[in-house]
Amino acid sequence: MEIQDVRRYRLKQLIADRYAGSQAKLVEETGENQGEISALLRTKSFGEKKARKLEQKLGLPLMWLDTMEASESVTRTEFGSAPTAISTAEKAMVSLVWVDQGELVLLTAYRQATELGKSTIMAAAEISEKSSGSLLSHQS
Repeated sequence: MEIQDVRRYRLKQLIADRYAGSQAKLVEETGENQGEISALLRTKSFGEKKARKLEQKLGLPLMWLDTMEASESVTRTEFGSAPTAISTAEKAMVSLVWVDQGELVLLTAYRQATELGKSTIMAAAEISEKSSGSLLSHQS
């Protein structure tokens, strides 16, 4: 599945979950153009800049539109109108983790990788960790 297809799927999911299937309600909240939203859901190019802009306007976590999550629904927090994505199976166990941009890129690549790709990434991380550990022990 191409990244634009993932973004379309996630936007459709968001509209269904948060706006009861109404594009008009999303448009009203974000100020986006109705025709553009409709086009994004069909065939219009759904690029990186547009995805990040929509996530920001909708109060979604960075890269939310780019990830496929099973059994995830979008709800609003108790502390205001800012939305947050919470897995229905994990609503009782929510935590916030801050990562820098480099870590975010790596995590995103890992989440989108095939099983072989994930194995390769983990092997490289272990080698890197061992190398860092041996460098630290030599410095002491």
